[in-house]
Amino acid sequence: MLKNKRLLLLTALAILAAVVVLGMKIAYPAHRLVAFGLLGLGWIPLLISWQINRRLLHIQKHLIKKKARPLLPHAIVAVILLGAFYVTWALFPVERSPLVELSPNELRTGLSEDLSSYLMLRKTADDFVGAFKENELLTRAVSSLSKEERAEIRQRWRDGVMAFVEFDLLKGKYRGFYQIDYVANPELHSDAFLLAYMAYMAQYNACLQIIELVGNNRFMATLLNEQGEGIPPDSYFFMKQRLTNPSVMLRMNAAAAYFELVKKDVSLDPAVLADFQERRKQFVRTLGAHVDIFVENPLAILERAAFETLLPVQKKVAVQMSFIRTTKRDYLITPEILAGHQPKLEPGDILIQRRNWHMTNIGIPGFWPHVALYVGTPEEIESYFNEPGFQSLEIIRSRYPEAFLALEQSAEDEFPHRVIEAIRPGVVFQSLETSAHCDYLGVIRPNLDKKAKFNAILGAFSHWGKPYDLNFDFTTDNSLVCSELVFKAYKVGGVLPLQPEVISGRRLLPPNLLAEQAVAEMGPDGAFSFVLFLDAVEKTDQIIERDAEAFRKSWQRPKWDVMQR
Repeated sequence: MLKNKRLLLLTALAILAAVVVLGMKIAYPAHRLVAFGLLGLGWIPLLISWQINRRLLHIQKHLIKKKARPLLPHAIVAVILLGAFYVTWALFPVERSPLVELSPNELRTGLSEDLSSYLMLRKTADDFVGAFKENELLTRAVSSLSKEERAEIRQRWRDGVMAFVEFDLLKGKYRGFYQIDYVANPELHSDAFLLAYMAYMAQYNACLQIIELVGNNRFMATLLNEQGEGIPPDSYFFMKQRLTNPSVMLRMNAAAAYFELVKKDVSLDPAVLADFQERRKQFVRTLGAHVDIFVENPLAILERAAFETLLPVQKKVAVQMSFIRTTKRDYLITPEILAGHQPKLEPGDILIQRRNWHMTNIGIPGFWPHVALYVGTPEEIESYFNEPGFQSLEIIRSRYPEAFLALEQSAEDEFPHRVIEAIRPGVVFQSLETSAHCDYLGVIRPNLDKKAKFNAILGAFSHWGKPYDLNFDFTTDNSLVCSELVFKAYKVGGVLPLQPEVISGRRLLPPNLLAEQAVAEMGPDGAFSFVLFLDAVEKTDQIIERDAEAFRKSWQRPKWDVMQR
């Protein structure tokens, strides 16, 4: 018995490991194969346990068969009943349809009005799909999209989602078509059925074409799933899942069969009917060419379930780790040290930071774990961008009044706000004395003109107040991590040679990788200039100002301070 428990425990551990691999996208893009491999290994102890139990049960085999045989017919009938119940529930709503409360004339008028709504929605869906086919934005790599292109995708996707919602309302209204007496009113019964069926087909045909455009572009799917701007969360995921939902497939196949029975009684415009039949053929052809989604969708559900199970744990662990620091000493870079270097800084400078002995450093790759953006005080912004006819402060104040008010306020340490960064509370303004109160500080300056830098600062202001992204994904914009804020600010302000990488299925640019890419392009003719490097000497609690060459090599330092020279 003890051996069986151990074997079952091994199987449970294999399942747990597979869930972790799926949820965290470990070994991406082969994470699903790894998960299936772990599940396959889980069968080994399970089969061994089965063989042990089988030998024990062999002695009582005849007794078990004798007791189980009379129950077999009951089990078969129960399965049939459950299947019949599911089909009835899917095809025939229990509630009384409001359609039966209408007189034939009222129903005919309603059908005419709703047919007009259907035609309008059909055109909206066609325009929605056609626009994406023409601009080809859904086929592009997310990393190559400008802010304007991302905004266009989101706007068109919102319009499409709203059209799909209207289709749902139309389908729901006529779902109870079967309650209209077919013998007494065959045309009304058939037209009501066909209106619902046409709405189904137009909606799902548009969905399938969008899925075909997105293809295997997982990051585009992530962008479409992002909540905000009137778009519900995970809208693309649920739209895609509908295509292979058992109840939907059941309704579509039942509707196809029923249409053949009642089409002789349909009184709708023949042109509308011909268009519907052509769309139905197109849908069947396209769906037949993408049968892989019948495998992909269940896998996506499994992966999503694993992710949603692990994400709260990941968030809680990340938050708790952020409070843990395994030393009591203060950070070595003090406000007094910073006071001597602050005049060297300019709006748009990138601050790269490290604080020793923080538990969060464990989960962040490389030596540098944090970056921030120096924007300066309102007075510094006005002075730096002082050009005839250019009212920098008025532009910021008019576009982002709440963020500008936050910048104007004094920080809790009574120093002026000069830095914007994404930390545990979200995207906030901090004083330089708080933000750079750390052990190591590097400052680099993008070699861009002032207009590009100002646009980058505007880009950073646009994210003020957003929450911290504990999912660590650059694809979405509704929450951000520290390096994401800097990267996206300069993606608006100008072209910099900074390129996120795919790590565990997410687009990321960790701070140390940002430093590595920046120093590779640092120099008089490069994309960045060196400004400052304050280096810690842990053994003597000293801060030493180093040169550009020392900073170039800093990203290669060991992750742990105890390994520093």
